[in-house]
Amino acid sequence: MGQIKSPLGICIDTDKAVHIVMADYNSGDILSTTVVIADLRKRFPWFRQTDEELVGFIVRALDGRDIAVSFDHRCR
Repeated sequence: MGQIKSPLGICIDTDKAVHIVMADYNSGDILSTTVVIADLRKRFPWFRQTDEELVGFIVRALDGRDIAVSFDHRCR
C-alpha cells in the first residue's frame, strides 16, 4: 500500500505499523483482532484502511509465528 504520511509528516507503511503493534505478542499468545485494530487506530489515526483490510495485514504479519488469532472485531 505504500507509505502514508501523518499530519506531522511521519511516513510509515501499514505493514510496518502492524509489525510494530504486534511486536509484544509471543508464541502461544492469542491475538484479538479487535485489540490490534484499536491499537493501530490509536497509534496511527491517519490510516484509512478498513477493519477488513487491516485484518489482512494482521494475518500476513503472522506468517510463521505460533500465535492464535481471535477474529472478534465487528465490521463498521
